[in-house]
Amino acid sequence: MHRLLRLLPLAALALAGCQHPAPAPPLAPTLASGQLHSPWDATPVALTDAPYDCGPIPHLSPDLTVTDDIDAPKRHVSEDVKAAVYAESSAGVQDFYGRTVHASDAFRATGSRAAAQCTIAMIATAAADQALTGYMSSKYAWYEQNYALRAWAIAYLKVRPANLASPDQATNITRYLDTLVRQERSHWEHSKCNSEICYIKGHRGMQTAMAAAAIGVAANDQSLFHWATSQYRSAAGEINGRGMLHYDSLGHDAFICNLQSAASMVQIAEFAEINGEPLYGYDNGSIHLLVHTVALGIVSPQPYAAYAHASQDAPKTVEPWEIAWASVYNRRFPDPVVTGLLNQIGPVPVDMWGGDPWNPEGSGN
Repeated sequence: MHRLLRLLPLAALALAGCQHPAPAPPLAPTLASGQLHSPWDATPVALTDAPYDCGPIPHLSPDLTVTDDIDAPKRHVSEDVKAAVYAESSAGVQDFYGRTVHASDAFRATGSRAAAQCTIAMIATAAADQALTGYMSSKYAWYEQNYALRAWAIAYLKVRPANLASPDQATNITRYLDTLVRQERSHWEHSKCNSEICYIKGHRGMQTAMAAAAIGVAANDQSLFHWATSQYRSAAGEINGRGMLHYDSLGHDAFICNLQSAASMVQIAEFAEINGEPLYGYDNGSIHLLVHTVALGIVSPQPYAAYAHASQDAPKTVEPWEIAWASVYNRRFPDPVVTGLLNQIGPVPVDMWGGDPWNPEGSGN
């Protein structure tokens, strides 16, 4: 079914006033000054003895050299070789951060001490191994590094209020994440930037800024957090009258790139609001136009096709990853299209883009 045909049932859902199911953290009360806070600091979870099987914790390489399917039929290698390659592959990284996020979500759901300790142990192992701090073989390797960064930072913030990390673990984890996101920031700052394509000002830069906001909170790194909010302001000033971002609106990926930037900006704004910095209202609230236009693009990406003069790469059905991020936004600023989309996807285990719960089908440039 064409995506446009779903507009009427979405509108009906919105008018019905249904509650969207995504588990967004509640608005935070005023928190103590001098320390950067996350949404989860204001919503502590009581520790329980609920069991959680962490399983063996693998080791990742500092280098990420293989970013395609290591099990592809064209590869004629032994299982031993595959196991060795796994530590340097995107498959290994994805499995590692996916397990970390799962453990942190289990803690939030059950209060399991074991799940929180698993989360901490996995990130601490990555820190000890200096995972992903070395050679990145391609742009796709850099993308995977960013997914891992956001996953680890959000997972750590979810379990941090339990105070189960030792002082050494906390220091090593936050120092490692801080170093890693600065490395990523430097990469995009030194990548192509001209009047049409500018990586640091487009969706890649915004995803790095989102990671920086989360890691800035985790490490209480004010300078890193300030850089993230500055990136938000810069992007907000680029939103045009159509609700689209200049550096994200070229070619077949205009819709996907705008969506990724909108999601990242909402996460940054959420962190900023909790820390007393009202970003949602910056530049006359231009973020609202961006979010609404992206939500309409989920129904039909045709406006992006018309603007970019190119057909758009987009899923043929509404996917959870396209809109789950907007639950935190919609709690503050209910939007009928966003509400309908959230209700359509049903319950999802995420509300912020830690762990990258989406698959943009190979898109991104």
